[in-house]
Amino acid sequence: MIGEAIARAKAYADAGADGFFAPGLVDPGLIAKLADGISLPLNIMVMDLEANLGPLASAGVSRISFGPAPYVTVMNHLRKASTKLIEAAHG
Repeated sequence: MIGEAIARAKAYADAGADGFFAPGLVDPGLIAKLADGISLPLNIMVMDLEANLGPLASAGVSRISFGPAPYVTVMNHLRKASTKLIEAAHG
């Protein structure tokens, strides 16, 4: 599968793309292999807001996206806080 991703990244580069996004790729070894095999800057998505990003940078990742993780985290906090307020108002 990484071979296919590398071939796709080459096609993207040939078409003028300025980056390659591989959402869902989480295996550090595969990420490093992909980064080594492509000429475009590599973007990886991380869903853990507390993840150690150093290994990704060391593997050659150029951009790290957090996708919806910040939004989901904030919405969960708001939901919990509003539930507590509603319970306190009715309690």
